[in-house]
Amino acid sequence: MEIAWDQLRNPILDRDRTDNIQERDGAIFLHEGVFYLYHCAVEYPRLFSYQFYTDLITSTDLINWSAPQRLWDSDFGFSSPGNVFRANGKWVLCVQTYPIERFHWWGSDDCRLWTSESDDLLHWTFPKVISAEGSKAAWAKEHRQIDPFILPRDGRFWCYYKTSGQLGLLVSDDLESWDEASPDRPVFSAGETPDHTTIENACIVDADGELVMFFSPCYNKRGIGIARSSDLFHWTFDRYLRFPKFSWAKSGPTAPSVIDARAETGKWLMAFHAERRQPHHAALALAWSDDLIAWETV
Repeated sequence: MEIAWDQLRNPILDRDRTDNIQERDGAIFLHEGVFYLYHCAVEYPRLFSYQFYTDLITSTDLINWSAPQRLWDSDFGFSSPGNVFRANGKWVLCVQTYPIERFHWWGSDDCRLWTSESDDLLHWTFPKVISAEGSKAAWAKEHRQIDPFILPRDGRFWCYYKTSGQLGLLVSDDLESWDEASPDRPVFSAGETPDHTTIENACIVDADGELVMFFSPCYNKRGIGIARSSDLFHWTFDRYLRFPKFSWAKSGPTAPSVIDARAETGKWLMAFHAERRQPHHAALALAWSDDLIAWETV
């Protein structure tokens, strides 16, 4: 498929001024010539209150996108879609719940991880919780779990998630029963980054036999980092990526979702969001790369 990269314009979705809806935390997927971009949509039902949803837009050229479609009309706060993968004859999408008490900015300790199934990538079952108890890792200071990413590998399912500012790892053989795969230590922690910032939004790709993790450092200027691993459990920080400043948002890119679209487009493709003036205000954008290090964007 031919993509007119020079005609892409960011942000690709921005409903701040028209509908007072904020888009963030995208998960991009490509299947049979269609790009699916699942993303978090933040609404404000009343003053000093946030409500999180998951919406979907689609495109065949990355330039023209469909109108947003809501996956679940629920007050559970399903959001932050991690990735789509195939299992047991179904498509599977992982998400979080993000309940926020009124007059608070961030999700409570009741945030949990969930999975949903689909036959067509458009219609999804009501999500099923991964662990109602939340994180049970000995190193975690809370039960809160957010930002899932599930990696099918070696016949098992590995779910990376954020808790206590670090990355934990769950494992399952059937997507039904889950165990802490690293109960005694985080698989990637703030101490392993050069500035010792907490981390979130893990996304992992297999780059010709090497596992590469994209993640977000949790500081005001945001940004995207890379870590590398050969065994799922031990990650070594590589670098922070360089991006230009955006005229449409005050911060740099964050919450990366990267897919290998080289066979179809000749490029690696990244969806991300950049934040604005107050909590959760953001818009979605794209970048593309030949080597996962140098990224082009507009």
